[in-house]
Amino acid sequence: MKILMTLFDIQDYGGIINHAENLAMGLKEIGHEVDFVKLCPKKKFGSTRAVSAESIAEYRKLGTGLFYHQSKGWWWPNENKVAYLDDVARAKFVEKCADYDAVLWHIPVPTCNKDNAGVNEWLQLYNPDTKNIAIIHDGNMPELYPHLNYVAHYFHGMVCVHESAYHSASCIGIPRKMIVNPFDVFGIERQYPDFHNRSGFTAVQVFKAWKRVDDLIRAIPHMKNKENKVVGGAGIEYRYMTSQDKCKPKYFDKAGDRIWDKALRHGMNYVGTIPTDVHYQLLRKSKLQIDPSWSRKYSAFGAHFNRTSVEAMLCGAVPVATDLGMNKSQVFKAGVNYIELEVGAESQHHYAGVIDDALNDEIRWRDIVINNYSLAKRFDRKQVAQEYIDFINDKTLGETGKETTELIDAMLNKLDFFGIWQARMGYIV
Repeated sequence: MKILMTLFDIQDYGGIINHAENLAMGLKEIGHEVDFVKLCPKKKFGSTRAVSAESIAEYRKLGTGLFYHQSKGWWWPNENKVAYLDDVARAKFVEKCADYDAVLWHIPVPTCNKDNAGVNEWLQLYNPDTKNIAIIHDGNMPELYPHLNYVAHYFHGMVCVHESAYHSASCIGIPRKMIVNPFDVFGIERQYPDFHNRSGFTAVQVFKAWKRVDDLIRAIPHMKNKENKVVGGAGIEYRYMTSQDKCKPKYFDKAGDRIWDKALRHGMNYVGTIPTDVHYQLLRKSKLQIDPSWSRKYSAFGAHFNRTSVEAMLCGAVPVATDLGMNKSQVFKAGVNYIELEVGAESQHHYAGVIDDALNDEIRWRDIVINNYSLAKRFDRKQVAQEYIDFINDKTLGETGKETTELIDAMLNKLDFFGIWQARMGYIV
């Protein structure tokens, strides 16, 4: 099967990078061809920017064949980009889609931000004769991507990567299935768990508001253990948390001390943004992996378990996650596959106590590690890739009808689709 993977340009791809790379590799490993392009709201591109040998050393290659960086995203040659504001480029892309057995849309519609205000040309990018598959990574579809409904008739089906995404996508008129994120599970440790050769925890996240990294940062000074406390990642909240002149008030404690500086003084080791292979090296030396993320909006739809929890399982570390983050999960069970943190007003003291106890409880730690050996198989990228192929081949899908709403009327009348939608959602255009 010949497959095209595509996505719209966004500011921060986060775990979509790992998903796309491992899915592409899994598809290739089971005998399929994969190409990859990015859709950009531009009329033309300049020359492809040169990358120094020193900079390229920070990049990796995997399934797509493109160089990628965990925080900077992909290095895109012009031949892998589509300037879809250009009529010719847009038409060529749509025509090209017909050459593939399926098109996998990692980001199936553009985001509602100021860069896309007044841009309606994206509506013409979908080939109706192609098996288009939308991939949903977000657990808040009704608020962030409801405009997918207005191109739903172009899609054969929709894949949701976790339970929150699956349930929140009920607002979209496309047949859907939950297929988990793909990983390379080859080499998962099956030896006797090495509790005494590990130390502390690793917590590597994108610093978004709902990732709640500050909850963990606040807890570190209250921990009694003297083991390793590794924190990594970057993002907008990291910049606020560490800024000398723009630090948000919530990132100071009651005494006026920066929570970041206080955590550093109490043993936190910040490693910055790191490639996946380096992250795995840290996890193999850690007893625990901490995921403090939670969102009341996301959890209302179900669990939004993160990629880092699966990476922990693959490296023999025990995941630690919040009750809201894992809300009603049918995949991860508290006390069986992960250790649970309860979200609450005194979370810093509770988090510190749970983590201290977990680092000292060898029996529970060992039981969870062994339980996760079998669960990890579900995330094998070749198995996940085959689920995609089976979904693409499902002949019962793709029977959705076209909706008729004021927004579609606006599109047909060449009005400002994003202006109308953003006004409804409270955005300033």
